[in-house]
Amino acid sequence: MTQDLPLPGAIAAYPDLDTAAVRELLLDWCGADPEDADAAALAVGDAASREYEDRCYQSILADMGGRKWLPWPKPPAERPLAGLFPVLAAVPAMLEYHRGRGVDEELSRRVLADVGEKLRLNRRLFGRPGLDVAHWFSAHVRGTLYQLGRLQFCLEGAGERPHLGVHIRGEGGPLTLDAVRDSAEWALEFFPTVFPEHFAGPDDMAFYCESWLLDPQLRDWLPERSNIPGFAALFQLEGEPNPEGNRSDLWRFVFARPEDTPLGELPEDNSLQRAVLAGLKADVPWSNRLGRLDLTRLGL
Repeated sequence: MTQDLPLPGAIAAYPDLDTAAVRELLLDWCGADPEDADAAALAVGDAASREYEDRCYQSILADMGGRKWLPWPKPPAERPLAGLFPVLAAVPAMLEYHRGRGVDEELSRRVLADVGEKLRLNRRLFGRPGLDVAHWFSAHVRGTLYQLGRLQFCLEGAGERPHLGVHIRGEGGPLTLDAVRDSAEWALEFFPTVFPEHFAGPDDMAFYCESWLLDPQLRDWLPERSNIPGFAALFQLEGEPNPEGNRSDLWRFVFARPEDTPLGELPEDNSLQRAVLAGLKADVPWSNRLGRLDLTRLGL
């Protein structure tokens, strides 16, 4: 897939990243842990991954304001932080794009905080600093994804009019109905203002989420106090359940373990982990489901 990326320097020169600036950006803007920031600082300027970084960077600049995230190849296994550097190099372009759209710096900082979270998750998953989902952040720095309160919203879809993909950060706090309502209400105001060429107003907007969180089977396994069934009930499900490939999401986001971890080694530290693990042991076919947010269920 690397051959599908622009050639090095095709759009603009790939900047020479400064070690101190990388560390400061990760700590002050991305909310990264010092361990990850220090590891990234040590890996800056690795000549062996320079072409990979450059070409990923060019793909960002070639599609500012585009939809969804870009299909980057995974970074070389021996250089697990290589995908982080084109993301950091593109932050100035993101800030310029945001300013041109009237997006304030607070929201720019908020969207970058996801980088620090995923660095922490990678370290828990693999026991060393890395960013195996670096392509996900191509949406953040292209001005395509925004964190509005509890939820993230991303311009997605292949048709003439985009829809908004709904995404949920693990470190975002409780997924309460009030928090979801506030985020959706914010999005209904934000996107027609920032992207008037796409949305004339709230009536033009459709919100979709595809996630294991929408699996209605979870209602039978989670305690009544859980916010997850209430969140799932806000969506009208579309399509059929498909358990294929869902293992990677459950192992990653529920257990923070690599997907080859045996059932007997999965943690049971909270009610969600215990519920999902009990279902797995009972051969429940947990599935990702696609749903459209029904705004009337939020009173909007």
